[in-house]
Amino acid sequence: MLRVKRAYFHVLLLSPIAIIAAAMGCSNNGGTGNGTGGAPGVGGTTSSGGAAAGTGGTTGTGGGTGTGGATSTGGATGTGGGTGTGGTTGTGGGTGTGGTSGGGVVPGTSGYNCAPAEGTAPALQASPVVTGLSQPMLVAFEPNSAANRFFVLEREGAIKVIVDGAALPTLFLDLTDKVVAGAANGDERGALGMAFHPDYANNGLFYVHYSDANDPNDNGDSIIEEYKVSTDPNVADDASARLVLKVEQRVNSSAAFKNHKGGAINFGPDSMLYIGLGDGGDSNDPDGNGQNTSVLLAKILRINPVLSGSDAYTSPTGNLKDTVPAAAPEIWDYGLRNPFRFTFDGCIGDLYIGDVGQNSFEEIDVEKVGEGGKNYGWNITEGLGCRPPATTCDQTGITPPVHDYPQDQESTSVTGGAVYRGTAIPALRGTYFFADYALNDIWSTVYDRAAGTVSTPVSLSQDLNNVTQVVAINNGPDGELYFVSLMGGIYKLEAAP
Repeated sequence: MLRVKRAYFHVLLLSPIAIIAAAMGCSNNGGTGNGTGGAPGVGGTTSSGGAAAGTGGTTGTGGGTGTGGATSTGGATGTGGGTGTGGTTGTGGGTGTGGTSGGGVVPGTSGYNCAPAEGTAPALQASPVVTGLSQPMLVAFEPNSAANRFFVLEREGAIKVIVDGAALPTLFLDLTDKVVAGAANGDERGALGMAFHPDYANNGLFYVHYSDANDPNDNGDSIIEEYKVSTDPNVADDASARLVLKVEQRVNSSAAFKNHKGGAINFGPDSMLYIGLGDGGDSNDPDGNGQNTSVLLAKILRINPVLSGSDAYTSPTGNLKDTVPAAAPEIWDYGLRNPFRFTFDGCIGDLYIGDVGQNSFEEIDVEKVGEGGKNYGWNITEGLGCRPPATTCDQTGITPPVHDYPQDQESTSVTGGAVYRGTAIPALRGTYFFADYALNDIWSTVYDRAAGTVSTPVSLSQDLNNVTQVVAINNGPDGELYFVSLMGGIYKLEAAP
């Protein structure tokens, strides 16, 4: 019988037995097509899981490989202390982490502390910032803003403004009429991602990623949409909606194809928008999207989302197409099963990806700044090895994860996290935190940039056991870390008293 797993968004609606049977991120695929489609008439471009028509991009937009800072930006390789420093627990600054304390290289990180780790890591706690939310998916901060005011995206499409731990009475934006938030077993659709434009202070633009409730085929096509804030900083202008990109999901009424939709969208050190899309659903990637570079599913995309003439967006130089001319122009990386959460290290620009596995391994991938065009292996590999039941496979050209861990039980699903770059806990600077949604575990590890390896992850579940069902770990504007629980709370990482 097919194992159903990783249905992160609908768990609250299930019985405890169903939660165990169906915990998060299902093993499913879909989304065919080779770039068919066209402008849908609302400013965006439709793609049948593949290359969008006419989006090739202008040469030089966003910069080529390595833009946003050289690999030593934010501190030369080797600064920041020895691997594993910062306490007996193994957390703390690692090789290549850190630089000056004057902010990072990713837009919006001027408040980050990029100095090397120092001192001993204390006992930790997760302090509640706000509770009582309805299935929050992530927290987002305006670039270079104050830490006491942030935005919460809820699974059904409401975006709330939180000030000093309380939600304002008026929604920032209500997308609930546009979003399909699956309630059935294994249905992972919903409001999945949000990102502010690096120049938000001047242009007021921000972007959302959601599953389309108005898709006539009821597939929940993946939508990237642009909005603009109104004259009231606490309310968006809903009339400003502009479709940037629509990626069609597979036409199939089966619940097996309503998962693996990816989710995260983030601006990188080059000020381009990166978009994570899963393989579309079902198990074993039946449509072969992972290794098909003409389709957009099972990829991380990189675009300039700002309107350019008649183009809803442009595809900058430096993408995969520069070395694989037949590739869809939007593709940055490929071979990903479900990159539900990824983030950039604000001080250095490295990309950290949590890729949800199928039945054997969960994985963490780390990509040095500017080094796109990676093939992360799905559906040839899962974790460090071949995708079962295969015991041998051709791994030529595949970039292995820096860490994988086995699925010791059916309900296992990695939530990619973020690198701590705050001031409050100096020993943790440069430490990456990630979680498993279903196991209710949180780990820390340190990436050694010179060796391309990570330290043995340290479980923090005992200290942080009040945080369950983690669906996102996000940096605040000061580099501190926030954990988002689907159970309704936002928690801040702090030193225990």
